Amino acid sequence: MLSIDWGKKLNKRTVSLLAALIVIVFVSFPIIQGFNAGIALAAYQPSPLQPPSIPPSMTLLAAGAKWAAQNGKSVLYIDWEDNYINHGTTDGATWGPWPNETDMKNWTDSVYYILTQEGFNVTLAGDFPSDLSPYNLLVIEAYWAVTPSNLEPVRNFIANGGGVVLLAGVPEMFRTYCKDWWTYWRQTDPLSVNEDQIFACDSNYVNTGGYANASIDNPLGTSLMAGSPIFEGTGYSYAAVADPELNGAQVIAEWNPGVYGIILPINLTVAFAYTYQNGSGRVYYQAGYTALDPPSKIPGDINNDGKVNIIDISMVARDFGRAKAG
Repeated sequence: MLSIDWGKKLNKRTVSLLAALIVIVFVSFPIIQGFNAGIALAAYQPSPLQPPSIPPSMTLLAAGAKWAAQNGKSVLYIDWEDNYINHGTTDGATWGPWPNETDMKNWTDSVYYILTQEGFNVTLAGDFPSDLSPYNLLVIEAYWAVTPSNLEPVRNFIANGGGVVLLAGVPEMFRTYCKDWWTYWRQTDPLSVNEDQIFACDSNYVNTGGYANASIDNPLGTSLMAGSPIFEGTGYSYAAVADPELNGAQVIAEWNPGVYGIILPINLTVAFAYTYQNGSGRVYYQAGYTALDPPSKIPGDINNDGKVNIIDISMVARDFGRAKAG
């Protein structure tokens, strides 16, 4: 469960929002008109939560995180939203271009949701902290939080039994210093020369698109079957890792060869997701996911379950308690 340091100084907006949500949840009230015509909130009635529909790619990501963490529960999630909060209007104003702010928030909220649903205690951060030892699992998604200088501490973290989840194009950021989307014309940094192929620093990161399907039955204990659709990518700018099994990884989902074969040799395995055991540590890679539906327009319904309740309060608490790991 999320612990809240109520001794922290709260800004007026946070206090007001918390107070409003508490009143909504714990005090019955007459029907209140919503912001949009036709939307209304009735007096709160306890009822079972209606969680959002979980896309197959999110199901696989949750399973990959559990596998990588083994029995650990402490997660550091280096996310896009917090990376933008840290840098987007200051030293990183010229990076990118940055993704849409609403998209970044939705990505962070979606991954945070599926991790907490699996029982993880999640710390959000926009950059790498100086010490990774408090965590069992490191989930890396924010591209511009990553540089080749992070390779050594991440490798040490894995060597000491930690788990790592690499998402989308993060491996390329381990290869070269880059604060935009065009890594292909940047030289490989000496720190990543001859690095393990598992980080996709050894020229095996590629772009592709089309459809991604499960390669095996029940990958990581999910109900997905071989051939089950997992993800659809429009265009050819999506992330992938070619032939990771050459270094001992197990590919559990692949991009459709009928699509990427137009660009790449047909005999390559172009992985959408794979697992890798490195001593006592574990690495899970996934090329993308379908985010959960954006938050509802119902005022106060932060977790998009169709009503305002204690879960919404906990998500507000998450935001004002957002960690600044360092």
